[in-house]
Amino acid sequence: ISQHALNSLFALTEILLPATLPLPALHLLFLALLLALYLALAYITHAAQGFYVYSFLNPALGAGRLAGYIIGILAAECVIFGLVCGVIWTRVWLTERILGMQAKTASRAGKKGPTAAIEEDTGRPRSRDDEAIEMGESEK
Repeated sequence: ISQHALNSLFALTEILLPATLPLPALHLLFLALLLALYLALAYITHAAQGFYVYSFLNPALGAGRLAGYIIGILAAECVIFGLVCGVIWTRVWLTERILGMQAKTASRAGKKGPTAAIEEDTGRPRSRDDEAIEMGESEK
């Protein structure tokens, strides 16, 4: 089992198990910034150590090819971000709307839990449990 496989396993666990909402689209900008910083670090490594961390980063192989790799990786990052948000939204919809399970999460923007955030989109009628959660009562 490689280090990259374990990273993927941990990421998948974080996507499927916790009661979190999909990430705001603004987070994608920070991911793109991290990608740019990693690219800069790769070129600093070449300047300091004399080798490319990844052979495709060598501009001698063609500037167009290099730009294609960089843009392709950014596009893949955007697609994966969208897929992860979709999986999280589906998990919240399935567990809270279809199965009726209420998550115990910190409030976001004055609302309690993921159900309150997606309830406007789904049109699901509010239940007594929803009202109890908003009033701070605990379930017995």
